[in-house]
Amino acid sequence: MSNFDIRRFAKTARWQCGMSLKSVLSFAAGLSFGYLFPMFGWLYPYLKGAKALDEGRLMHSVELCTVVYMVVIVIAGTWIFADMGTKAQRIKVKMLPATDLEKYIVRWLGVTLGTMVVGMVSYCVADALRMLTCLVAGVDCLQCTIPDFIRLLFTNGDDTPVNQINSAAFNQGIYFLATGWVMWAQSLYVLGGTLLRRYQFVTTTAVHIVLFLIMSIFISSSPVDVELTVRSSDNSTTFYAVGALLMAVAVANWWLSYRVFRRMQVVNNKWINL
Repeated sequence: MSNFDIRRFAKTARWQCGMSLKSVLSFAAGLSFGYLFPMFGWLYPYLKGAKALDEGRLMHSVELCTVVYMVVIVIAGTWIFADMGTKAQRIKVKMLPATDLEKYIVRWLGVTLGTMVVGMVSYCVADALRMLTCLVAGVDCLQCTIPDFIRLLFTNGDDTPVNQINSAAFNQGIYFLATGWVMWAQSLYVLGGTLLRRYQFVTTTAVHIVLFLIMSIFISSSPVDVELTVRSSDNSTTFYAVGALLMAVAVANWWLSYRVFRRMQVVNNKWINL
């Protein structure tokens, strides 16, 4: 076999989609239900008889949904090989007539791009259910919040400047850093989901918590004023540099995950896939 063949890759992707369809539909339904919690938290007072609509509270519920979306994008990496828990499942995947690279890319796209698409569709379903509930209950708020959801995800949700001394370059630096962190966090879950055979999510989350505590201790003991550092437009270059470093580490984690997958056998260690 060659290292990569687009037709073989497409066949592998179709096979994986067919095998994962039931799990994907269950995941989408559960995520839609998760979005409904903040939405109905906003709607509940009006169902109880409140008259004055508060669009600000509606936007807060949309913001909570964006947080749910981002958290799901990050932690979805831990399920990259969730269907290889048994010996029979590993044989089925390892015996596929495709290269390890093709099989890995299919799964990597599933937990990244696939999760993003499913998360977006699930929000559309949840928002449609919210509007239907408003229509049935007589609540005068049939506003579609999908554009607001997309705006909060991909642009600056606040149309006003964060601070008058902040420049556009500074704001973009913050977003670049945040993007780098999301990529790094997701890649760590991918690596954990590939390397570990048991408690992948719990173990990887524990690593995140430990790293967060170390960072918090370091920041709290630092003589630097964090608030002034964040607000100063002079530090935009630093944010870009740190964001680029996080992205580089993310690529390294994905590469390590692929290397682990290549060495994965039908019978592996009790705790790790090596």
